[in-house]
Amino acid sequence: MGERRIPETLEEAYRLRDTADSLVERDFYQEQVYHLRREEYRSRGIRTEISSRRRERQSAIEFSREMFFLEVAEISGQVSGGRGARAAQHEARKYATRLDTHAFLKQLASPHSGAVELYRRNYLELLRMGKSPSEAYYLSRVIGLAGEAEFRQAVESVRETGYPARGGVAYAVERAAIQIRDLPGGMILILLTFFASLFAFVWATQTWDKAEAGTIFFVSLGLIAAGALMLISAIFIVTFIRSINK
Repeated sequence: MGERRIPETLEEAYRLRDTADSLVERDFYQEQVYHLRREEYRSRGIRTEISSRRRERQSAIEFSREMFFLEVAEISGQVSGGRGARAAQHEARKYATRLDTHAFLKQLASPHSGAVELYRRNYLELLRMGKSPSEAYYLSRVIGLAGEAEFRQAVESVRETGYPARGGVAYAVERAAIQIRDLPGGMILILLTFFASLFAFVWATQTWDKAEAGTIFFVSLGLIAAGALMLISAIFIVTFIRSINK
């Protein structure tokens, strides 16, 4: 390997970093960027090594986010074409923003998960397949933090059947759970529904023995309704818990 060039200016360091042929070389020039940025701060009376790294990291995050949105706009515009391109781009960006927010929260909770890149990969691939922005968003959430092999399998299943490999019913439940979670206080609503239906079921059970002939039918209906509602809310709670790692 040839001797690496030492940049003299910040602009030159950025150029050498962005045109590096390998990750090792890129890391080397990234350190040069940090070094020159520190020198610039020092000359302006700004103390901090942390400041230079933090600002560079923030700049990289903002840049990658904008590049993601540009790619989303380009794909959605190509898929829609004509007059609807602008509306499709707006809708795709709206769901991309929602997905990116979810991904950043995941990555904050688990910094080594690579959640941002994985969710972006999911969304872009599904848009390229011709899925609508809303469908691409929900499919991306359901596929979650899948490795490359698992992701390819899920994409193939979506291409053939319209949903990931676990099946249509599982996808419908997970999608509904995501829609509820996206609502303000959605999880609280499901928990309240579960406990309210549990209370109604217990009350109806205790009332059964004391019920008169005319009210048994209504008590029976109450038992069935409360039991069904409790079962449905329990399924959603389990789905929420399972989706924490996605």
